[in-house]
Amino acid sequence: MTNLLVDEIYSKYVDRFSKNSPECVGWMDGTENSQERFQKIYEAGIGDDDSILDVGCGVGHLHTYLTNKGWNGKYLGFDPNEKAIDLVDEEINAIHGTIEDLDETKYDWVIANGVFNLGLKEEHAFWIIENMLKRANKGIIFNMLLAPYQDDRYESYNPNSISHKLQEHDHKEIKIVKSFLDKNAEFTVYFYKV
Repeated sequence: MTNLLVDEIYSKYVDRFSKNSPECVGWMDGTENSQERFQKIYEAGIGDDDSILDVGCGVGHLHTYLTNKGWNGKYLGFDPNEKAIDLVDEEINAIHGTIEDLDETKYDWVIANGVFNLGLKEEHAFWIIENMLKRANKGIIFNMLLAPYQDDRYESYNPNSISHKLQEHDHKEIKIVKSFLDKNAEFTVYFYKV
């Protein structure tokens, strides 16, 4: 399924849009909303020296955003879209692949921005989330579309259901940040291990 999504959808975005635009990685609602998503991720409590594993990093926009905020920690981004990885700035540590291609190295934060919006049913989404948890020291941060979503081509989720399933894992705190964009269509999850 991942290869099909990359070939049929995400590779076409990379070909069609500028590397510096959010549309290049499938965010079709503009730069302002993209920046707001990054801000919500940052507000989870990422420290300036914290290490980050960026799940589905695209062309490295999150790295650029965090660096502009003063962050300078260790970073590894990965994405199944080889065309996107080829566009990542040389100084950003990013590789072509999926989460199953990684070793067991741990990072302070494991982040997934927009990964669960297209083509992943809840069961597969939780498989990815569990793999994120295995690699996180401080916690994981991810966002999802709020169910019911107005366009049924996208996957959407019930935040209460997500929170309930996350309760099964050791944690200090789980926060659901809802309604941060127009149309109240998304939410971000902060899962704190410590």
